[in-house]
Amino acid sequence: MRRIFCFGGISLPTKQRGEVFDPEAQTRRDTLGFNPGSFIMAGVICKHTKSFLETSVFSVRLYRCAKCDLVFRKENKSDSNPKKLYGKYYRKSRNEITVGRFRYGLEVVIKTFRFFRAYKVHALHPSARRVLDIGCGRGFMLYFLRKFWGIKKVVGTQISLEAYIFAKNKLRLSVYHEDLSKINLYDNYFDLVTIWHVLEHVVEPERYIAKIKSILKRKGKIIIEVPNYNSWSRKIAGEYWLGYDIIYHLSFFTPGTLIFLLKKYKFKILKTHTFSLEYSTFISAQSIVSRITKTDSLFFKWIQGEKIEANISMHILLMFFLLPFCLFGNLVLYYTHYGEVLLVVAEKP
Repeated sequence: MRRIFCFGGISLPTKQRGEVFDPEAQTRRDTLGFNPGSFIMAGVICKHTKSFLETSVFSVRLYRCAKCDLVFRKENKSDSNPKKLYGKYYRKSRNEITVGRFRYGLEVVIKTFRFFRAYKVHALHPSARRVLDIGCGRGFMLYFLRKFWGIKKVVGTQISLEAYIFAKNKLRLSVYHEDLSKINLYDNYFDLVTIWHVLEHVVEPERYIAKIKSILKRKGKIIIEVPNYNSWSRKIAGEYWLGYDIIYHLSFFTPGTLIFLLKKYKFKILKTHTFSLEYSTFISAQSIVSRITKTDSLFFKWIQGEKIEANISMHILLMFFLLPFCLFGNLVLYYTHYGEVLLVVAEKP
């Protein structure tokens, strides 16, 4: 049975068996004498009005909310116009048949990962018949769900214009070229909502969670994947951690803060781990290489087609040397709080 104790007339629940334990957050709670997040009520969006400086990433300051414990950076002018910010996130290929972000044939690898992502989604919720993918990229996951698993009602959102046009015209998908918060969707409609590496990009992630809850059916599921702020490579690489991606990322989640946010809206946590075959190994290796060379993710920029003035050969050698070690390390940390990428599957009651 869950124990309850009182603080100032307010009943605060203690940790249940099976809950994710966040050691760093617990240290702060012990210092304060209570858990500030316990005072936040479901339905009341946390505005982070009480926060303190967490760290700086190349002169950009990050703050930690004293109420919900979320680490975030403050919104700037470019964040207020996401369509412009992400306008060149995807580029047309030379033959203009497709759009992408990477060169040297890596788009084939990305497309393969999207197939296995679709497989994972189907495995996690095989009975789903209506699926929404927020920030669907070019829409390949939705396309594969429709083609190979027979899910007829697949819907996406995408604010990058080139990716939106490709998903809509080439893949014939139902896609909204708008932010989720501005789209009118039916309540209690979708069986499954997925949000892969998008929640860290939005100004108010809690509003997304509230909106997702409203459009999910009862017993509907949500799958979220984000960089893990507790990751082992962040502690090594510091401000060179690729997961910061400070131009685009606004919020930084730990297992504790993301699960707390979902539980605030009464979601039941079904599954958590901190490993992604697609992202974990690369993020770890690139972060460590950036730390060693004191550069800003040059290999990552190079494979995206950016012109690099520095000698890229050493970066390539270091990346390929570190990749197997980083893969092993992340596999070992799969079910801990310190892997590179956090995945949470939850269910609406």
